[in-house]
Amino acid sequence: MRWRRNPPDGTARTHRPGRFHDWVLSLPWVVERPSPVVTPGIRTFAINCEPLGIRQLWLVTGLQHGRGVAVVLPTARANDYEVQGVGRVMAPMPADHTLVGVTDNADDRILERLILDAYSTALS
Repeated sequence: MRWRRNPPDGTARTHRPGRFHDWVLSLPWVVERPSPVVTPGIRTFAINCEPLGIRQLWLVTGLQHGRGVAVVLPTARANDYEVQGVGRVMAPMPADHTLVGVTDNADDRILERLILDAYSTALS
C-alpha cells in the first residue's frame, strides 16, 4: 500500500494531480465523502467498512496551508507530530482525536507515514 512517487528504476515521473487521490481511493474501504465545506478544492475521505462497523473521517485534502493535507489522529499522537514539527493541531475531533494539518516541513516520506498512520488508526 505504498504511494509510488517514482518508478523502481529511479527515473522521476511527471506529477499528475490526480495520482495522490487515486492512491488514497485505492486503499481498502476508503470512500470520498461530500465535503461539508463550501470551499472549492476541499476533498474529504472516510473509512466505510461494513464488516468492522467503521465509518470515520480520516483525511482532508485541498487545504491552503502546509502540504494541503490534514489527517485525524488520536490527540496524543497528533501532539507528537506537532512537537516533531511535521504536524499542526487544527481542531479537536470526537473520541479524543484531533485534526492535524501536515506542515511544509514534512517531505513525501513523512506525508505518506502520516497518511498511513491515520488510515491504520481509523481501521483499528
